[in-house]
Amino acid sequence: MRPFEGGIDTPVMHNQINGYVMIDAANNAGAALNDTVFAVRRADISVQHMLRFDWLFYADAQLVDGRFELKDVYLRKQTRYFGVVTIGNQQEPFGLEQFGSFRNTTFLERATTNALAPSRSIGITSSDFHGPWIWSYGFYTAGSKDEGRTQRGVALTGRLAYLLKTDSGPYHLAIDYSTRRAGPDNDQHFQSASEVALSSGDYFLDTGSITGSNKVQRYGLEVAHVAGPFSWQGEYMEAHLQRNDGLPALRFRGWYGYASWMITGESRDYRESNATFGPVVPHASWNGRSGGALEVGVRLSMTDLNDRDVVGGKETNVTLGVNWYLDKSVRLSANLVHAIDLNKPGSPDSGDHPTAIVGRLQYQF
Repeated sequence: MRPFEGGIDTPVMHNQINGYVMIDAANNAGAALNDTVFAVRRADISVQHMLRFDWLFYADAQLVDGRFELKDVYLRKQTRYFGVVTIGNQQEPFGLEQFGSFRNTTFLERATTNALAPSRSIGITSSDFHGPWIWSYGFYTAGSKDEGRTQRGVALTGRLAYLLKTDSGPYHLAIDYSTRRAGPDNDQHFQSASEVALSSGDYFLDTGSITGSNKVQRYGLEVAHVAGPFSWQGEYMEAHLQRNDGLPALRFRGWYGYASWMITGESRDYRESNATFGPVVPHASWNGRSGGALEVGVRLSMTDLNDRDVVGGKETNVTLGVNWYLDKSVRLSANLVHAIDLNKPGSPDSGDHPTAIVGRLQYQF
């Protein structure tokens, strides 16, 4: 019934084509049904092609909230001494949610802590694992636009994870570090969309351009555990920004924690190759009467972009979510997001407690 499930293989050209589409319907709680916003949150197409000497070429293009963005474009090869080497435009290895695929997140939007994580950049990455240790590190320059964010300058970024296997299930522990020097003409900018996308370009969490900033250091801690159908994970991030002309340094921070339960008994798949989570695959596909995997989750998050003379906003949210995985290609989801605290002096939304609900149909091949 879904002929594209698993991708499209073109053996004559030796290409593998994959893609996905996410269609959202979002509504502010208390609003009339005719105020519901329908939008294509993301539409993606990617191509893989094997080149000579076992080099893999990968290219990924995305339509994000009506904007076209070129995502990953790189060459990748398994080497003898440096593990998997990736050269090109790619996601820097930082953060469990940020480094993992958007298709596999438990909630429809990443936590607002993604404002503090680096995004995609052009560079070279080495990734490998040995025993319980899993690591990725690399050197990066500027990158393409990623969810509206663009990076400049040069950076060193690394992620070191430890996988502890127990009788109750695996524990994931990781630390992240990134240092980026942008130069005097590349001011820093931190922002994050809310945890429910309403196809609006107005972000409550937004520092604007911070003048005189030339260096940012990022730190991260990750923890997660999977025990059969139950799982939980959390992250803490900080960004330290140095400024010129005697201006004081800035410190932004954020964290989130969540728990989920697969009611139908499935378990989240942990990928040891890059220390992230893969997709949920139901024990049995939905056949019109039964089947599929059902998951519920709750998340608490906080991101603070207020410090000294910079007022970027502080936001604390609680999110309730439910996911129904009909099979490995189709997912239906709904999230209820409530702002516990909005703090941004001068903003008309400061002190409000909005609530929104969003539903999503996700199809991938």
